[in-house]
Amino acid sequence: MTEQANKFFVLQRRKGHGKSKGLSSILVGTLDSVFDTKPPPFRILHQTPTSEVYYLIACSLAYSEIEKDWEWLQRNLIETLNSFDNEEDVTEFVCCKIQSLIANTVPDNQGVDDEDTKSFKTVSFKFHRLFNLPTEEKLVNYYSCSYWKGRVPRQGWLYLSVNHMCFYAYILGRETKLVIRWSDITELDKTSSLLFPDSIRVATREKEHHFSMFLHKSETFALMEQLTNLAMKQLIDEKGGFNEDRDLLSKLSKNVPKKPSFLKRDLDARAHSEAYRLLFRLPASEKLDGSTEATLWTPYNKRIVWGRMYLSQNYLCFESRVKNLVNVVIPLRDVRLVEKGADQPSNSAVDKSVLITTSGRASFLFAQLQDRDFVVQKVSELLSKTRIPPTPGGSVKTESSWTSQPPLMTLFKLDSSAETIAKQEAKEKLWELHFAEYGRGVSMYQTTEISKLIFQGVPDRLRREVWMTFSGAINEMATNPGLYRTLVDQALGKPSTANDEIERDLHRSLPEHPAFQCDVGISALRRVLSAYAWRNPQIGYCQAMNIVASVLLIYCSEEEAFWQLANLCESLLPDYYNTRVVGALVDQGVLDDLISEHLPNLHARLDELGMIKMISLSWFLTIFSQVVMPYESAVNISDAFFYDGAKVIFQVALRVLESNQDKLLMVRDDGEAMQLLTDYLQGVYNEEGQVTHKIPDGETIKKSISVQSLIYDAYTHYGFLTTTGIERLRLKYRLKVVQELEDVVGRNVVRCVSGDGYFTQEELQDLLVLVKEELLSQKRVNADKYDPAQPPYEAYKIDFELFRFLFVGLSPWGKGMQAESLAARIFRCGVKCTVHINKTLLLC
Repeated sequence: MTEQANKFFVLQRRKGHGKSKGLSSILVGTLDSVFDTKPPPFRILHQTPTSEVYYLIACSLAYSEIEKDWEWLQRNLIETLNSFDNEEDVTEFVCCKIQSLIANTVPDNQGVDDEDTKSFKTVSFKFHRLFNLPTEEKLVNYYSCSYWKGRVPRQGWLYLSVNHMCFYAYILGRETKLVIRWSDITELDKTSSLLFPDSIRVATREKEHHFSMFLHKSETFALMEQLTNLAMKQLIDEKGGFNEDRDLLSKLSKNVPKKPSFLKRDLDARAHSEAYRLLFRLPASEKLDGSTEATLWTPYNKRIVWGRMYLSQNYLCFESRVKNLVNVVIPLRDVRLVEKGADQPSNSAVDKSVLITTSGRASFLFAQLQDRDFVVQKVSELLSKTRIPPTPGGSVKTESSWTSQPPLMTLFKLDSSAETIAKQEAKEKLWELHFAEYGRGVSMYQTTEISKLIFQGVPDRLRREVWMTFSGAINEMATNPGLYRTLVDQALGKPSTANDEIERDLHRSLPEHPAFQCDVGISALRRVLSAYAWRNPQIGYCQAMNIVASVLLIYCSEEEAFWQLANLCESLLPDYYNTRVVGALVDQGVLDDLISEHLPNLHARLDELGMIKMISLSWFLTIFSQVVMPYESAVNISDAFFYDGAKVIFQVALRVLESNQDKLLMVRDDGEAMQLLTDYLQGVYNEEGQVTHKIPDGETIKKSISVQSLIYDAYTHYGFLTTTGIERLRLKYRLKVVQELEDVVGRNVVRCVSGDGYFTQEELQDLLVLVKEELLSQKRVNADKYDPAQPPYEAYKIDFELFRFLFVGLSPWGKGMQAESLAARIFRCGVKCTVHINKTLLLC
């Protein structure tokens, strides 16, 4: 429809946009919304009086913008165009002028780093205009779906950005808009009911929302999960938010398909890298470069195994198609030679092969690599960049006043019977035979055969090597030589809350073991804990870390124990060891879910007694050590834990509960139930007859089950649990736990300042929501908001810049000429005023 026209230009509006409400406009608007044809609703055409050809010279999504272009043409071109005699000259002049304007407006470097397609940019612009969001809010992807408003579905488009989930629909003249911040979501799951068939349910504190009729439901839900998870991590950890990463995933192929947006590719790359690190126990900084189909020659059985080769900056890995048949991790720091095999017939099993030789003289033959030359080139490039970092401080060695201790078991030998020693030697022989056949160290062939040895317990002498290898801690230590000594020198003797708490707990760590009854073990434990608190101040020190570190020091050297502790706190049991213990609370929910699914009758009884939270916290934080079961038995569970990850804790917990199910169903109260489980776990014994703790005179402990049988039964009954499944459940309960913590903090803040009488409860709640929203928008989350040692309102303390912004936006005085000056004076006054007024100003 023509809005304005003159001799040379026509300004037009598409039906369905603007003020027109006719039937044709409503239908066109509905079709544009449902099918997302995305035509710009406003445009300017150039035409000459005798020509039948029209040139599109301007288009816009907003009338105000197209109007500015129209005024510019009227002001700058009409008079000039009237002076031309030839219509062809007029058209040529207009086209050249518009091209010149575009060339001068677009920066020279635009398009160099442009990763997004033109169509996606159009959608992104529409997204910002529809929801009035700042340009900094990056759109990740968009999907066609229906939103159920009441019992009527509204067909439209779901927009997923870094911080928000938005929905827009235009049906028969009625708009539907929805904007939800990821950090406000309390539940996210797939549902299927008669009312909402095959839908995605999104719940906030105020309302539930249902979306259905997705073309790519699994992809949409996975992306929503990922963005929600990032938001939850940002709430509990100021470093957990999303930052763009230009170092993206690329397949080990020359043909890399494009994704809808750069951010979508970035998030896909993160998801692939996280799964890769989890599978092969690699450092958190490792980024997957790509993967490709390949075969691996396995010398122990002289066979060829089909699987997938993975390559990252510092590692080359292989996983077989058949789960757990064989895995290999090859650190590039150990690779000494990469060479292409001789060309073979295309039907040969070793066609297109690559031979990799390590410094330990181990050789790995990969074949059936479709892009072999490209793979060899990538490996060579990464090898040229792989360097072991120098010792901190350069080549200058500094003398320290302390001596790093070897494994404490070598200094404090416990009395063992001849039978126990014979069993240990027999196990060592089995392990040595396994190493001779499958290799040793990080690059060994990991097969199901080694799991059988793990179930029987690792020999004491080999425990340090096995723990470090399978947990992945050895990789961190190898890439950070000398860092532990530097951290100890920096941390020891420095006044800090962490060091004070460490000193109080040092003598409570395995007091029954002789190593911790003297200064040798106590000093080593102090150094490990202080160094870690210095390395990671966000975690610092938390109770139960001393128990875990004590066990590690018995079998590992100081430096190995330090890196094992770091790996435990940051990778294997994330967010466990801090004042918030969010990780442990999340895993309580995971255990609750697993009990409900696999032991439904027992779950109802435990829920009635309020037992689930009581039992799981101590079990998980200590990995069943010391206070839960005898130390000599708990280390066997640690063997399986470092080999197979956190799922082992859930498997053992479920098996313990299942074994005691009949008795637990008969108990009268929670005290009797706790005593029943305590007696059972204290009665778990080691078949090898080792005893490292003294039993008080006159006291007997009834044996319940051997730890070897407990682990075997746990794997037999609950071997179907997977690390991926546990991580998915963790995401579900992380949402619940973090939002519950946020609600507690919010209630405490309002309660602390409501007594001042300046605002009502409702007004304070509204102010809190507003301040929280602004802090999240500016990525200024206080990581200590859950610290009980801090006043609750400290979590939302604001500086002058944010105070000025809120003052101008909320206060009637913020609209005047002296708004900034007045804001500064009020802020300074607030800082000097009494504590009560200051509390309120911190909020508003």
